[in-house]
Amino acid sequence: MESYYYNSSTILRYLRKVLNEIHKDYVDSGLRAGFIMKRFAQKYKLNSEIAVRLVLLCMLKDIGCFYQDGNIPKDNPALSAASGYTFLKHCSPLGDGAKPLLFYKARYIDGVDNDEYYCGMLMTLINQVVMYNFSEYTLDEIEEFLKNDSGVLYNPDQVKKVLKLLRDEEDILEKLNQKNSIFIHETCSYIQNANYTEEELLKYIDMTNFSFEFHNHETLAHTVTTAVIAKEIAKLSRLTENQINCIYLAALVHDIGKIRIPISILCNPNKLEGEDLKEMRRHVEYTKEILEGSFSYKIVEMAANHHEKLDGSGYPRGLKAIDLSIGDKILSLADVISALYCKRSYKASFSIDRIINILKEDVDSLKLDGRLVNHFINNSDAIMKIAKEKEAEVLACYENMQAEYSLLSKSKQLHYFFEEDYADVVSDDKICETIENVDKESYEEYKANDDSDLEEDEGFEEENESNNELNYSEETELESYIDEDNELEEDSLDYEEL
Repeated sequence: MESYYYNSSTILRYLRKVLNEIHKDYVDSGLRAGFIMKRFAQKYKLNSEIAVRLVLLCMLKDIGCFYQDGNIPKDNPALSAASGYTFLKHCSPLGDGAKPLLFYKARYIDGVDNDEYYCGMLMTLINQVVMYNFSEYTLDEIEEFLKNDSGVLYNPDQVKKVLKLLRDEEDILEKLNQKNSIFIHETCSYIQNANYTEEELLKYIDMTNFSFEFHNHETLAHTVTTAVIAKEIAKLSRLTENQINCIYLAALVHDIGKIRIPISILCNPNKLEGEDLKEMRRHVEYTKEILEGSFSYKIVEMAANHHEKLDGSGYPRGLKAIDLSIGDKILSLADVISALYCKRSYKASFSIDRIINILKEDVDSLKLDGRLVNHFINNSDAIMKIAKEKEAEVLACYENMQAEYSLLSKSKQLHYFFEEDYADVVSDDKICETIENVDKESYEEYKANDDSDLEEDEGFEEENESNNELNYSEETELESYIDEDNELEEDSLDYEEL
């Protein structure tokens, strides 16, 4: 994809804004640690690729706590490390490059010669400097604390290097103490000037979706299927490559405003009414606020207009056909199709025939563009095949992450690096071998369990495909949204609820 509408700077800014929505303190701490790591890497001439990765890891070091939503005890660093590592491994472009995070806040073990462990311990030390700085300790006090803990909690060589860095470059603590954002600008400029492929940048956008949609697989499925459907309809409309890419990107971020919607509303199994419905509808305005300043005007407008209708009955602005671009119309259509297709807490996945009937009714009532709807209808099998494949791919990443985390959290090898109670698990001469295998063992166990359940899972999927309607009490309530002649009752069925 051409980066006509975005670059590393816009993606990084967007990532920061989204993570700030989740937990501002974590992001602020990460940026401060990233700033010190950046200076450390430059002073001691670390490999540039490794240095950028370490700065990113410092910024994202607490991301595991984001999607776990407080489920990890604050006094259990092993679980935090496993959570952050598995998230970045499966749901970001960092992949296995996130392994140093497995040893973030690990205990110091003398004589370990391993790069991932070394980097994890360095992140731990730098984070402690940030904590001391938050508490307004002077450099002399910080030096005294670190020297007392050198060889006990921290790598002595790293302590010497970090203290020398802070002494030689006095502006580090000065900038961290200032209320302006000079250190943020310096850190972000360093990261965004690195080389990223287009695929990597898009994966960072996917990562933001993972980070706030952890609580609801169905919301995540809606986002990715909307993007694929929008892109395919744009292709069939013979738009330019830049237009297609712009529409696709707008679709990827079109629901980011839901990050501000309370979970009680977002995952409500019942039909939304009153203030809850009003709050849900505000997600469009929230989306615009979050995207502004990160992406181009076209992308922001498309994302903000995805609930507008040609007849002016949409929201939030009640725009009409003349006010809407081709991109607005495509994204609005893709959003409806995906909402109807995706399973939700109160509805099953609608069949393709049922979706097409609803789309035709919306065309007749002048809500959707007939030409675009025909593009979909004439190619629905091919489009939905691509959408389902992408949905399966993304959900597999999520499920692999959760499965590996579950196994890692029970790994005695991992806990060995955090708790002295596990000291007898590994002999001193096997420590480096343990580091190399600390997640390999659990992942292989996960794959073995996954393969053994494959036949059973396939049978389950076949059974569900043959029963593609609701199997619980909400079926009657959902069917009341559609009258006996299968005519859409617009006042009752709101697509944002689907």
